[in-house]
Amino acid sequence: MGKTYKLNAAVTVQQVTLYSDSPSNQYMLVNHENANTGLPVYVRISASATSNVGIPTNATPNYAIVVPQDTRMVISGPQVTNTAPVYVTFVSESGTPEAYIVPGEGL
Repeated sequence: MGKTYKLNAAVTVQQVTLYSDSPSNQYMLVNHENANTGLPVYVRISASATSNVGIPTNATPNYAIVVPQDTRMVISGPQVTNTAPVYVTFVSESGTPEAYIVPGEGL
């Protein structure tokens, strides 16, 4: 129901503005990194451009969906349309893992 966005994660938080062709509140997240050597990507989807993702640490929670390496998952989130975007913030603990996100329904 929309274009696929590539997320090149880094150790600093980055953001993409995501639109869809039709209203949707489901998202497929894919991390193509190798299961043995790749890194997870931490993602947050929000209706607010000021909401940032954070990497949870021991006993300190944070807003993040952990997308482990070599994983595909579907999650529900705020609705996205062709005129009302959502904001995807993402980060990695190290390196530059690649992940992808696409909006849709019934993924």
